[in-house]
Amino acid sequence: MGLKEFKKTINIEEALNILFKNIQIKDLEVEEVYLKDGLNRVLSDDIIAPMNIPSFNKSAVDGYAVIAEDTFGASQTNPCVLTIVGSVSMGKVPDLQIKRLEAVEVTTGSIIPNGANAVVMIEYTKKIDEKKIEVYSSVAPNENISRIGEDIKKGDIVLKKGTRLKPPHLGVLASLGFTKVSVFRKPKVAVLSTGDELIEIGTPIEMGKTIDVNRLIISLMVEELGGEVIDLGIAPDNIDVIKSKLKKGLMNADIVVISGGTSVSKIDLVPEAINQIGKPGVIVHGISIRPAMPTGIAIVNGKPIFMLSGYPVAAIIGFNLFVKPLILRLLFTQDEPKPIVKCRVLRRIPHSTGLRTFVRVFVKKVGEEYVVEPLRITGSGLLTSMTKANGILIIPENVEGYEVGDLVDVTLIGPVMEA
Repeated sequence: MGLKEFKKTINIEEALNILFKNIQIKDLEVEEVYLKDGLNRVLSDDIIAPMNIPSFNKSAVDGYAVIAEDTFGASQTNPCVLTIVGSVSMGKVPDLQIKRLEAVEVTTGSIIPNGANAVVMIEYTKKIDEKKIEVYSSVAPNENISRIGEDIKKGDIVLKKGTRLKPPHLGVLASLGFTKVSVFRKPKVAVLSTGDELIEIGTPIEMGKTIDVNRLIISLMVEELGGEVIDLGIAPDNIDVIKSKLKKGLMNADIVVISGGTSVSKIDLVPEAINQIGKPGVIVHGISIRPAMPTGIAIVNGKPIFMLSGYPVAAIIGFNLFVKPLILRLLFTQDEPKPIVKCRVLRRIPHSTGLRTFVRVFVKKVGEEYVVEPLRITGSGLLTSMTKANGILIIPENVEGYEVGDLVDVTLIGPVMEA
């Protein structure tokens, strides 16, 4: 579809500004989940440490707890000799009191006995007999000891509101004694596909029919971000059916995403259906990007509706540009940035100015340099261009393209192999 088919298109930033000016972001409800169910959920409040970690002074190495001053001047040629007065295994509370020129055998993680202020690594000692050791290296006070609160101090903010919980975060919460954690409710996203040509996954393929992959892809992208999907199925090219399904989505979801029927031809009924069910209706239609130019945004009853292209690649790009930022905003969290590498262009990449183009590319490493070439400049319906691509090259509106040898920044979406 060419630019001339839309009376006016706007850039991505303008579209997002219009969206966020016209929508009121409300806090999602909060719920408690067990830690085992907390992966990728988003914290609704700061986590304040209720205790110190560690909660006791413990040994950071295997060796001997000592009074550091007893070891001063110790060396291979002039070892100090200490008397072993006991041992402390991990998980046991010592009832020992170390005095000058005494040592207690300790293991990594065991409690430091009273009176000791350092630990000598076992590698720098030698047992003379069952009661005596030689120490060949001096230690400073507090050396090889993990002090109370060294990792986390009681009262510290351990994790901030908006943190997307990963295994290490959940491990920290467990170490602080938490069994549950408060998180934002998952945003509910209703997903609808439109088109007489669409059939469900698993249906025998007929001539002229297309399996509806967009609904699957969009639903999985919603879940990946931490949302909950409400599946509205497929609507034929019938404005009454589309309106009915949209009303259902608006009633039950925070966001509605619809793919297909968003262009400007006679059979593209989605914008009209939206405008008939509520105000203000469509507020953005036509973005200065390729692919995904037909992307639109609407608001009905205070809820956003995103109109994505029926072409899979364009739908993916439109989702990432517009639906994803709103889901992240609802969850008070940030995007997890993908790596960007500087690459040398292997094949000329032409470009029409006035559009921001998202080119699927293949990046490889040759020697110490990354090189890149486009998989295909056009074809927003070709899903294989996304599965074969390991990078996205964004060409700005004011750039006429790139020549062989130019250096460009590429966002990686997959692993890079060496040539």
